[in-house]
Parts: sequence; C-alpha cells; structure tokens
Amino acid sequence: MDAIADLHTRSRQVAYRGLYGDAYLDHDLFDASRASWRARFADFDPARDLILAAMEDGAPVGLAYASFRLNPEVGALLDNLHVAPERKGGGLGTRLLAEVARWLIEDHAGAPLHLEVYAPNAAALDFYARQGGVEAARYAEVVPGGRAVEVVRYRWARPADLIR
Repeated sequence: MDAIADLHTRSRQVAYRGLYGDAYLDHDLFDASRASWRARFADFDPARDLILAAMEDGAPVGLAYASFRLNPEVGALLDNLHVAPERKGGGLGTRLLAEVARWLIEDHAGAPLHLEVYAPNAAALDFYARQGGVEAARYAEVVPGGRAVEVVRYRWARPADLIR
C-alpha cells in the first residue's frame, strides 16, 4: 500500500506544482499520502470502494480509487486516477477508467461516476473531456499552501460510455 501512496505522491508532485505550496509538495505530501492510503486500506469495503493498481515489474505504475462514501447522491466518486509521470499518454489512464466503469456496471447497476479536477490542470481537463465527461459544476477550493483554486466536477451518467 505504501508503494501506491508513493506513486500518488509522485504524480501529485508533478501535476500540482504551482497549485499547491512547494513546502507541502516537497515535505508534507509524502506522509499525508501514506496516512490517507493506509486508512483507505484499513477501512476498505468492497461494497462501496474500489482500489485498482496497474503493476509493472512488481511496482504500481497506475492507480484508481473510487468510492460511494463521498457525494453518494451523485454516484461514485473517482477520488484518484493517477499514472506514473513517465507512463502518461500510453492509454493506462483510459484503461483504469474503463475498469472503474466495469465495476459500476457489474456491481452497482451502472451507477453514475463523477470526479473533481483542478481547472488549471489542462492536461487532466483535456483527458476527461476526451473520455466523454460532462462538466457538472465548478467551485473554488483552498488547497495546501493557502491558494484558492477552481475545481471542475465531471460526470458520466452512463459509465458504459467509458468502455471502448
């Protein structure tokens, strides 16, 4: 589980540089991520949670975490979808997203999926738009480091649309 947390940290350090404070990214994120993932694994409920890790040579190179714990009224939340920075652009994120959709179809009667992404993360916005995500909301959030950043919520009413 720590290897998944470490991949999550590395991905966020690249994607959120300039959004989060450097001190948080360089010093606090590592411990915060490990604590968060340890808690997720300790409290894992297969009826409400999905954790996927794409592995290569015994190490995770991609991860997805979806759950019905937050905002269940709008469906499952894809709280994390991360691909190792050196593996981006090879289709791994698309495959992980499709596996989350399969879980929703097979285990949750095709419940809707949503996720939230920082608006300045143009690469992520483009990726989710290409995947057919529909913008459902925008709001401001204060991120580590004290800066207010706009968040975009994407939604897929039909997860089957993510399986190609």
